[in-house]
Amino acid sequence: MLWKPNRRPRCLLRTHEVPVRSVSFDEYADNVREADLEYLMTGPSRGPWKVGYCQVNSIVLQYGVEGGSKILHGKSRSDALIFIVPHTKFADRVIFDGQEIRPYTFAVLPPSSHFTAATFGFNHWISISVPNGLFGEVAEQIGRSDLNWIEREKCLISTSRKLVDCLATEATNIVAAFANSAPLTQNRQRQGVEHALLHSLLAAISGRHDKTSLSEDNTKSSNKIMSRALEYVHCHKWQALRVNDIAHAAEVTERTLHRSFEQQLGIGPSRYLKLRQLNIVRRALRGKLGISLAITAIMAEHGVTEFGRFAGEYRTLFGESPSETRQRYGHDRAVTVSKMRMGTGNA
Repeated sequence: MLWKPNRRPRCLLRTHEVPVRSVSFDEYADNVREADLEYLMTGPSRGPWKVGYCQVNSIVLQYGVEGGSKILHGKSRSDALIFIVPHTKFADRVIFDGQEIRPYTFAVLPPSSHFTAATFGFNHWISISVPNGLFGEVAEQIGRSDLNWIEREKCLISTSRKLVDCLATEATNIVAAFANSAPLTQNRQRQGVEHALLHSLLAAISGRHDKTSLSEDNTKSSNKIMSRALEYVHCHKWQALRVNDIAHAAEVTERTLHRSFEQQLGIGPSRYLKLRQLNIVRRALRGKLGISLAITAIMAEHGVTEFGRFAGEYRTLFGESPSETRQRYGHDRAVTVSKMRMGTGNA
């Protein structure tokens, strides 16, 4: 048995490589789970994108490698407490709900938490989804009922390098073990792994240096402005938008909106809307929006007026032209349909 319950974190363990294949940004964005997510690629890919996950009893672990910069809007599951832990290679810069994150800081998302993150450069992360009530139950068992607040408050936890490395190593080794061999079959083994991971979480939280609350009552005015602005954007998910539309929805001037965007996402609202437009057009070209129009019609549908300039910006961001995207994903869909028909014919 590799893991034992009711023990201190094994901080000297070597981190095992997770055998996860490299994917495109598109596949990465399609396959991250445990939350309702919207991704915007904000800079060209400089390395591989990877994502993998496994389930240990009722806990779900995910492992991600980001090969470039991105913005993420999300809402966590309604039935789970989620921890997002940096691992191995921390991004050049991470902004989470308007807070600049230092190394060895992880995010805590209670059920149904809205959140926004912007990362710049490479980023490695682990997420741990714990069903409602389980964290508090284990905390009670080891006499740490004083940590039950963690299930109710969205926050950032800053702790020691040793403890966060311990937690990330624990989680990564579990994902690697499940990827390299058959899952643990005995209930006792699964419970041992589950409890060991929760104990590492409790140790990291107990040893914290600082806690930054991200709950709405404690957020700064810029967070509240961005909350209203992004809620408006989400309600107009695939529509073309203008900066003054968002400023009006957020009930602020365009200058104030600009300051809030720079603080929260590291870019202004005009650049954000351009990146959003580029990403939405890409989704349409990939067939993700159910649109089968001509390429120029898709662009026009999403507010593009200068087709040549847009195509150049598109190539800079995604490394290919809009027509190459359409051809590649159109070919992939044709192959999939062909295989399905062949399978039906042979049945």
